[in-house]
Amino acid sequence: MSYLVTIQDTTYTVSLDDREGKVALRIDGRTLEIDMASIHEDRLFSLLVDGRSYTAVAATRGEQREVKVNGVSSEVTVEDEQLARLRGQVKSRRRAGSEQIKAPMPGRIVYVSVAVGDTVESGQGVVVIEAMKMENELHAHAGGTVKDIRVGEGDTVDKNDVLVVIGD
Repeated sequence: MSYLVTIQDTTYTVSLDDREGKVALRIDGRTLEIDMASIHEDRLFSLLVDGRSYTAVAATRGEQREVKVNGVSSEVTVEDEQLARLRGQVKSRRRAGSEQIKAPMPGRIVYVSVAVGDTVESGQGVVVIEAMKMENELHAHAGGTVKDIRVGEGDTVDKNDVLVVIGD
């Protein structure tokens, strides 16, 4: 599986292949063999890369992750490459003064952050969907008033299901 990993405004295409305690990490076409061991609850790791030892600590806050390697901290965003492609293809339907926010792929609704009658602004998050073990916040593409909410927390949805309708 490939991911888009953004560290300080630079995005890399990354894929992992876990083979018997070693990880083949492919970054923009370059492969690194890494010996990796989880030391504490999948947050603290010991890494051996090209004969050099590293300690990595990972923390998650929403979609943002902080990773410290040997004490140096970086903000990291990770997104499934396939989902990123789908997001790029998803166009909100803006017809007769309304926008339909649709599911970019099958998934489960984690959170709905608006209610019917709420006023939303362009770019505001309205629903969080979990797909392929990743949580993704879907945003309004234009401002308006929430006219209809067709899903609730825990609902499963199919690709292109209408989740929220926003109107003028």
